[in-house]
Amino acid sequence: MRQAIAWIDEREAQILRLEDGVHCEQTIAAPEVAPSADQTPGAPVTPGAPNVFFAQIAAALKTAGEILVVGPSEIKKDFVDYMHKKDHGFDARILGVETIERPDDHQLVGYANRYFTEGGPRRSGHGSGYKETD
Repeated sequence: MRQAIAWIDEREAQILRLEDGVHCEQTIAAPEVAPSADQTPGAPVTPGAPNVFFAQIAAALKTAGEILVVGPSEIKKDFVDYMHKKDHGFDARILGVETIERPDDHQLVGYANRYFTEGGPRRSGHGSGYKETD
């Protein structure tokens, strides 16, 4: 079974695909939006064109049979909601949505390996209704 973990925040997505013990990595940068004239000073800058960003993430995950979506902010849930609207088949492949701070690559691979291991925190079976453990 091909497995993938997607770490997503407002600036980038890091995709790790785990295949036969080997991990392949891809980083996708979110499009940036210049601050608008009516934006409140000091307000957080939001990523531009989230649909483009989310479509790029989905393309990177297209061959994964099991997916874990993680990250520090709400954008990971926005991605899952976007995919639910665009491709209902995607739901069955999402095993969990977790809030975690930015790990280094080694920690992210370890987290994925623990998550996808039988007896780990992953839910049993497939189907919509992924588990959010926030």
